[in-house]
Amino acid sequence: MAFTLTTTEAAQAIRLSPATLARLRAEGVLKAGVHYRAVGAGLKRPPLLWNAEACETALAQRSRRVLA
Repeated sequence: MAFTLTTTEAAQAIRLSPATLARLRAEGVLKAGVHYRAVGAGLKRPPLLWNAEACETALAQRSRRVLA
């Protein structure tokens, strides 16, 4: 898995706002280790790196379930 994008870059790549990414994380749609990972052990609020491709796949699957 390629966790290469910052939150801002990932939001731009998948055409969402950083706030929407945060909401999707809180709702459990985007999961740690699959869609994003924290960088900087021991920090209270470490920056995140994202796998945009995995995020897009999860959002597409979610859309299909909602529309079905």
